[in-house]
Amino acid sequence: MLQSLICSVVLLGTLPAQGPEQGPPGGFQGGRARQGRPTTPAPTGEATPSGSPNIELSPSITKHTINLPSGPLNYTATAAQIPLRNDNGEVECRMFYVAYTKDGEDVRKRPVTFAFNGGPGSATLWLHMGALGPKRAPMNDDGSLPKPPYESVDNMESWLDFTDVVVIDAPGTGYSRLARPELASKYFGIRQDISAFTSFIREFLGEHQRWRSPLFVAGESYGGIRGSGLSYSLFRSGIALNGFISISGTSNYMTLDGMRGNDSTYIGFLPSMAACAWYHHKLGSRFKTVDALVRETQDWIDKEYASALERGDSLSAKEKDHVASKLSEYLGLSKKYCLGSNLRITERAFFRELLRDEGMTIGRYDGRLTGKEETMVGERSSGDPSDEATTPPFTSTVNDYLQRDLKIDTTMRYLNSGNVRPWEEPEGSYGETASDLRNCIAKNPTFKVLYCCGYYDLACPLNATIYTVNHMGLNDEQRSRISYEYYPAGHMMYIEKSSRKKFHDDCAQFVKDCLASK
Repeated sequence: MLQSLICSVVLLGTLPAQGPEQGPPGGFQGGRARQGRPTTPAPTGEATPSGSPNIELSPSITKHTINLPSGPLNYTATAAQIPLRNDNGEVECRMFYVAYTKDGEDVRKRPVTFAFNGGPGSATLWLHMGALGPKRAPMNDDGSLPKPPYESVDNMESWLDFTDVVVIDAPGTGYSRLARPELASKYFGIRQDISAFTSFIREFLGEHQRWRSPLFVAGESYGGIRGSGLSYSLFRSGIALNGFISISGTSNYMTLDGMRGNDSTYIGFLPSMAACAWYHHKLGSRFKTVDALVRETQDWIDKEYASALERGDSLSAKEKDHVASKLSEYLGLSKKYCLGSNLRITERAFFRELLRDEGMTIGRYDGRLTGKEETMVGERSSGDPSDEATTPPFTSTVNDYLQRDLKIDTTMRYLNSGNVRPWEEPEGSYGETASDLRNCIAKNPTFKVLYCCGYYDLACPLNATIYTVNHMGLNDEQRSRISYEYYPAGHMMYIEKSSRKKFHDDCAQFVKDCLASK
């Protein structure tokens, strides 16, 4: 579920005004990818009687207990802002966060994980209220939309049993605000955003005296771009991380934003589209499990499909027919359609085409979820059913929780998705921070990376992540510090019950392994 893409591409489809982030060319959500966003100036805050914007929020510190499977856990929740100042000491931005810290722990040994969603332009309510925090939004066990009204429930898979957690809202999202609209160009862009998060973490470590704590970063969707760049930015400023967890994340828009001559997108999306076709029973009985299917499609890409794409129009009619037959077998689409698409089926076309005969569309964030279309014609879906399943319960729950449980008193509106356009990216090239991550891995010999990928994620597909890592110029030892975990769910794998448990356990083991490293 959780984004807009890229180089002016969007990782996701069209974003709702207050939903998880999506966007057209250019971004991701909670990671959501980018997809068409309004162009009005980002809100700074509600006006005071004097007319100046009020962007400051009074901090709130509350005490709680949650009964986890491992036993009762007492913790403190600190909901506050950290001001970012210019060289003259003037506040330019206030970044909102909620820090969950286990009571009675030695902070010199207790890990702390800084977490964020993506967009760019998404607040961090998705990770906050979906997986990491002590409370979560209620979802049906399969991740579909539950019946309203919505009330938060205890999160038995909260990360608090193995790390303190700091969930951070990016500038212009959640309760984070710029002091003046004209500061947008200083904060809205790949490098500007990384700089803001670097400053935030530095200030947090000082304010909360966590300089000696083991440090981790976790980012979802566009949070992969941010987290990859942030890992190296922190290292360059003297702050070494123990590890980075990329949750359905990307670090190179090239693998998501198609254009003529760029075939990496088709390589990246094919295994995940095949997984969705398998889930919806479009592939017959030959494939017994989704992981076996994904491995077979990856093998076929390596042996045939990638080279066929590279040859382009020079393929003979017989060769094209052979490739189209295999595509039809793996995607559940007719060979005629595959040939008519010139052997290149985009994920957006696939959303609608897979279940067209049933008048259904599948989700972008989670291809398991479906929506009913008005007609059985057309190339575009009318919406993203996986986005629509999560936005209402997460929106209602986070607002109620912040007010009732965390005792935040403010007239500001919590922005699920902020308008951060225009978003500055490298001119004339794809936005990428895989190079930053490569440098961090090379220069910090104990730093590790975990990629968490959903099989049915059609926003940031798993094979795109693998493709990017395989082109990072790493040696065998460096590659040994990168690991992958896969889930029978989508972009927000944690909305599905079994995946949420596995996601928790995988990340807990990753943190343990990082701390055990010599």
